[in-house]
Amino acid sequence: LVAEGYQKDFPDQRPFILMRAGYSGSQRFGMIPWSGDVNRTWGGLKPQPEIALQMGMQGMGYMHSDLGGFAGPNLDDELYTRWLQYGVFQPIFRPHAQEEVAAEPVLREQKTKELAKAAIQLRYRLLPYNYTLAFDNNQQGLPLMRPLFYAEPQNEKLFAVSDAYLWGNEFLVHPVMAAGEKETNVYFPANNSWFDFYSEQQYQGGSTQTVPVMPDHIPVFVRAGAFIPMIKVIQTTKNYSTKELDLHYYHDAAVRLSSGKLYDDNGETPNAFEKGAYALIHFASKVDKNILSISMSAKNGAHYQLIDRHVSMFIHNIQAKPEQVMRQNKVIAFTWDQKTKILSVPVLWNKNSTEKLIVKLAS
Repeated sequence: LVAEGYQKDFPDQRPFILMRAGYSGSQRFGMIPWSGDVNRTWGGLKPQPEIALQMGMQGMGYMHSDLGGFAGPNLDDELYTRWLQYGVFQPIFRPHAQEEVAAEPVLREQKTKELAKAAIQLRYRLLPYNYTLAFDNNQQGLPLMRPLFYAEPQNEKLFAVSDAYLWGNEFLVHPVMAAGEKETNVYFPANNSWFDFYSEQQYQGGSTQTVPVMPDHIPVFVRAGAFIPMIKVIQTTKNYSTKELDLHYYHDAAVRLSSGKLYDDNGETPNAFEKGAYALIHFASKVDKNILSISMSAKNGAHYQLIDRHVSMFIHNIQAKPEQVMRQNKVIAFTWDQKTKILSVPVLWNKNSTEKLIVKLAS
């Protein structure tokens, strides 16, 4: 009824239908379900990833939980912080709770406010990646949160694992769901290595490793060969734009070929893709001996407003200063950070061109 009413009364507006009850087939209507009035306890947090993973595979890709928990007058800043840090990598970021304890970060003590702010800012920065996950859900039904066996379909040991999951195809997320954790065991899916999103440490795929648990973030890892499009921090999604992008590529010499994408539209038009009001940006990489090539191209719908883009390219895991970087066959300036091993290259991407970078790595 709500979906049909939207189509009738607001034909030019995308519906946001927040519902916690439905029936088989409800996913057709773009419902945004959540897990109800969960306890504000560690026991309330622990089942949330499994609930979201189960529902995502049933077609309800936006299943989420009230960040921080809902029910009970329990003021636990560590629990609240860990729930928000997990929330960065769940489909909907939405703190909500009974009034006995404030749900808003601004009403917490200073350290908790700082940690909450960092989580919220990261959520905004990840908008290009997350919006592309929403596009894949819309077109293919792929859940945003995916069980580990999506990476290893033949590994039956992963069929019941829910304490870690994939956020899209490129992130491995391990929520902190117990108080006072200092370290935890993480299984890294096989077929490629993984990089710590914060420390840059590399882990071998197919292995279980003990990793430290830090107070300012939960364990998050990026697949080798991944393209992660991000933006600078904004204050509201009304300011969201892909005119300026931070494009992170996680280089690994073992990954000879890789690709990624970014979906963009105006954020308002219903069925924008079907109406041709979109851009689908493709990223690709190739490693040949000591030459790393990265290209960016765009497929623009007939009704998409073309734009030039300022792209800050960040190439991770470059162990030595490159000998040379070329853009469109011309030598350009670059920055290489010896400590982080990140190569930075600014690119002004003309709306009518295909961009190509060639990095000559140190021999």
